[in-house]
Amino acid sequence: MKTKKTLFFVIFASLFYALPVQATSLDEIYRDLVRSDNSGYLPMFVKNRYAPDFVLDEESSKKITPPEETKPLDIKAVSLESQRAKREAELKAAQEKWQNTLKAIKNNQITPVDLEELQKHVNNNEADAVEIYAWMNARGIGIKQDLVKAFYLYQKASSLKVPGANNNAAQVYKAMTREQRNSLTTLSN
Repeated sequence: MKTKKTLFFVIFASLFYALPVQATSLDEIYRDLVRSDNSGYLPMFVKNRYAPDFVLDEESSKKITPPEETKPLDIKAVSLESQRAKREAELKAAQEKWQNTLKAIKNNQITPVDLEELQKHVNNNEADAVEIYAWMNARGIGIKQDLVKAFYLYQKASSLKVPGANNNAAQVYKAMTREQRNSLTTLSN
């Protein structure tokens, strides 16, 4: 009987060892459970971190698409400079140029560049620039005196809500000759 028990135990033990072992550690047991819950698919958070990257599941290999053909990157087109910083620098340069123009007008050292800058601001209907240009035309500072043009510029300044522009237009009108006043009426008709 003892031999039968021993023989039975040996046969039973050999069958037990002959079966493939599915999980020998807790990690492998957990992976087997996850794999069985997900129809054989092992999610990324469970994949073995020691497995080589080229080993892929069937489902994940189906999702891989070949890379599209890309154009080479034009390095000249990529701007590393901040657009905001660039605009701020341009704005600062424009303000500095305007301040230099005003300084040149004040010192009666007007250049054609200053006149061009002033004309740009007048065309943008900036009240201060219109008043300064009217004053220059009325006094003949930096440009040839033109009372008719000064009168119209003071009227424009008045429409831009410049205080005292109406009084200045009246003063310019009083200083005009009869011919200049007649040219106003013919121009307005």
